[in-house]
Amino acid sequence: MKAGLMTLVLCMALFASVCAHSDNGTAPAPLTCSVGPVEQTYGNTKWLVYSCDDGQSVVIVSAPGSPANPFVFRFMARPDGYVLQSKGTGERQYTAAAFGELKQLSAQDVAALVTMTRAGAGQ
Repeated sequence: MKAGLMTLVLCMALFASVCAHSDNGTAPAPLTCSVGPVEQTYGNTKWLVYSCDDGQSVVIVSAPGSPANPFVFRFMARPDGYVLQSKGTGERQYTAAAFGELKQLSAQDVAALVTMTRAGAGQ
């Protein structure tokens, strides 16, 4: 269990200092993505979803003990929708399967994830 927690902490650190998009030429603002988590399944693997303080972006971290561990996806909000990014060294068959499902999510689906994390944080 201790190793799983350490992996989760390392994964979160990968995207802990996420930068928001800035169109006005100023430096992008750092985001904190710590609202949640909500457990979801993508590619037949468990993932933990956290939303960010911009109210739009989400970080999806492989759950402790998952064969996809360590791996992180993030949906970064942009004026024209979202960009999906990923990073980690989890087993490719699991991370690729999750990526295949995540890239199909619409902007409304990502917004629903934000809502779910916020609802879970209020419990």
